[in-house]
Amino acid sequence: METKNSIFNPALKAGLIIGSVSVAVFLIQYVAGVKPVGIMRPILLGIIGFAVSITLLVIYIKKYRKQSEGFISFKDAFLFGFIALLASTVISSLFNYLFINYFDPEYTRSIIEAQKDFMENYLSGKVPDEKIQETLDGIDESMSVSTLKQSINSLVFGSVFALIVSLIVGAVMKRSPGVFDDNNMGGTV
Repeated sequence: METKNSIFNPALKAGLIIGSVSVAVFLIQYVAGVKPVGIMRPILLGIIGFAVSITLLVIYIKKYRKQSEGFISFKDAFLFGFIALLASTVISSLFNYLFINYFDPEYTRSIIEAQKDFMENYLSGKVPDEKIQETLDGIDESMSVSTLKQSINSLVFGSVFALIVSLIVGAVMKRSPGVFDDNNMGGTV
């Protein structure tokens, strides 16, 4: 069975790839002008990002398991997933921080303004004007959070996400040798 040291490098490589893919997906959305605005679009974009990350994680754990004679313990599968997703989270958070602070400082403001326009149009005629203004003020308050705090929140959320997903994926991906799969006994009975 593989040790933690031999898990670290392949897991880190998988995390670098998963993080790079998430950055690439964001850049494609940015260039295409797809903004996470509205009710369903942010949810849909989140589900797509989640599905891509999980799919890549499963592919890399399967690859690692295949290299480990087809077996991986729950602990090793969990560690692999956690290291990979944590590395991916760090890459994504660092990229977002740099993007928002240095590449396009007005990006967050444009998202907030687009969300305010959407909410105002969506709620118009459905709720009183006072409630609409409360909602818009709440959106403006979200703008007051610094990019450093947003990045730290992203790291914390990503770490919790990595822990939960790694537990689930580790449980699904584990594969132990059978009772009769002992090389000393001459193979499978």
